[in-house]
Parts: sequence; structure tokens; C-alpha cells
Amino acid sequence: MKPPEHLKPQGGRLNLTPMIDVVFLLIIFFIVSSNMLQQDQAIAVDLPMAETGFLPQEQQTKRLTVTVTSQGTLFVSTEIMDLERLRRIMVDARRDWGEEAEIQIRTDRNVHFGVINPILRMAAESGILNVSFAIERR
Repeated sequence: MKPPEHLKPQGGRLNLTPMIDVVFLLIIFFIVSSNMLQQDQAIAVDLPMAETGFLPQEQQTKRLTVTVTSQGTLFVSTEIMDLERLRRIMVDARRDWGEEAEIQIRTDRNVHFGVINPILRMAAESGILNVSFAIERR
């Protein structure tokens, strides 16, 4: 017996393959971008407190983040640096990024300025004039 025409399925099938592909790409994008964001903040430091400040612009592709721990250890991302290697990295960043090169210093609030001063001097000598400090708002 042949089924009636009004009970037969109408239209095509729903193809979920493109939607699954897009969702998969979005998941990969967010995993990679969150990993890159966390690398700069992987070293825990007590940031200095400030009442004023501003949020940096979102062009983080040309920002070099230098972290200084309370013991005075220098990190770029999660890699320990000495001053000479940091100087070479700054010179390379200035050469590659031009005037858009920026340095953000994440330092422990208990670090003396004598530890930060050579970093600022090296940035100026390498031609990087855009230097900012990460702070914690009160």
C-alpha cells in the first residue's frame, strides 16, 4: 500500500556539516586567543595601586610585556630574561614594529625603582617611547 502524499516528508534534509565546521573554528579561535592573553599574565605579581589610569588600546600585537617579580626577576611572557637579552628583544621589536612598538611593564608593588630604571633606559635607547605600567585600580 502506498502512503498518502500529505504524510511524505517535504523539502530537503538539513545539512549540519557547515555549522559544525564554523563552531569548531570558533572554538579553536577562542582557545588560541585566550592562551595568548594568559601568557602575558602568567607570572603572578602584586600590581601597584593607582587611583587614575587608562586602559591600553586593543592593538596588543605590537606590545611587549615585561614582568618584574618581587625578587627582581625579569620575564617576557613566561621566559626568564637578563638585561642584555631584554635589550636585544627591545631593539628587534623597534626594528620590526617601528614607532608602533610598545612596552608594558608589570611589576610587583614592592620592587624598587632601581630595578625598573634600566628597563626604562633600554626602552628609550632602543627607540621605544611608548611605555606603560600595569596597575590595579583602587
